[in-house]
Amino acid sequence: MTAWIAAGSAVAGALAGGAVTGWFTLAAARKQAQGTVDAAARQADAAWAAGQRQADAAWEAGRRQADAAWEAGRLQADAQLDVARQTLTAQHLAAQREVRRAAYAAFLTATNTAHQHRREWQQALGTPEAASRRDRYQTARLAVTEALTLVRLEGPDPVVLAAETLERSLDANAPQDHYQPAHIAFLDAARTALTTA
Repeated sequence: MTAWIAAGSAVAGALAGGAVTGWFTLAAARKQAQGTVDAAARQADAAWAAGQRQADAAWEAGRRQADAAWEAGRLQADAQLDVARQTLTAQHLAAQREVRRAAYAAFLTATNTAHQHRREWQQALGTPEAASRRDRYQTARLAVTEALTLVRLEGPDPVVLAAETLERSLDANAPQDHYQPAHIAFLDAARTALTTA
């Protein structure tokens, strides 16, 4: 019987040893599996965080790039508007100069004609031609008045003042020597206005 007991003890010991070994093996396998799952979860979390950081960085870079493109577009539009304004201003000034030049030239032509007719009339005083020459002078004075109106409309004030002085120098009673200085003063004022406008 002792052999039976010894054999039973051996079997029981083997079974108990197998159970304990199985238990420890199972626990170790479970622990290893849990470690693998935890490592995989940590790796997934790290990958998720890295992806999130990369997405955030890409979003921020895209936002900065969009802001820079917007600003560049705004600056380009502002520059184009400035060029358009400068072009329009230059065209306006050129057109204004041409209109003024035409008004000044018409006024000068009218004053020269009136001055010539006044001299001819004054030289013909006491002759039968005096009346017809006076009529030509008066007609020429009307043309001066019309041309002066255009100069007044176009300006500027220094040119208008010089034109009015020149127009008064053509009065029938004005001294002959007032015409030339008034003519020169008008030319100077007109040139200044045309070169500075």
